[in-house]
Amino acid sequence: LLVLALLAGGAFAWTRWHGEPAVVARALDALADEVNAGTTDGSGLAARAAQLSQYFTDDVVIDLGPGTAEVRGRATVLDMLSRLQPRTSAFHLRLTDTGVTLGPDQRSADAVLTAEFIRRGGGEDSIDARELSIQLTKADGTWRIRHLAVVEAFR
Repeated sequence: LLVLALLAGGAFAWTRWHGEPAVVARALDALADEVNAGTTDGSGLAARAAQLSQYFTDDVVIDLGPGTAEVRGRATVLDMLSRLQPRTSAFHLRLTDTGVTLGPDQRSADAVLTAEFIRRGGGEDSIDARELSIQLTKADGTWRIRHLAVVEAFR
């Protein structure tokens, strides 16, 4: 009976770790790790931005909420990332409370998570948290962000 319980627990853990929702969550964590790695030399900025842009589809749409224009297309994201990279080095991005729902086609997924931007320095860290809704698509075996939107907590 103990062996059966261990086998069942092992099978459950294996499917949770290797299931597509876990793969999607790890891809989002990898993006956060890339953002946090950063770079400060001039020649590395374009390369870093190009590396980060691989996490997005060609037709990605990013909606940061009221008062901002939608960011459309990987090329625009690439341009923004290359300009923002030096300024974001004072921040650390942490993704928490990630929930992933796989689409019926197994090639699309919706993720809801909290993105915490932690500003380092000044003796005490400050945290700005935002809820994000992310739609992803799987192409060529890789999950990429197709749509990202900030979720308004209060209206």
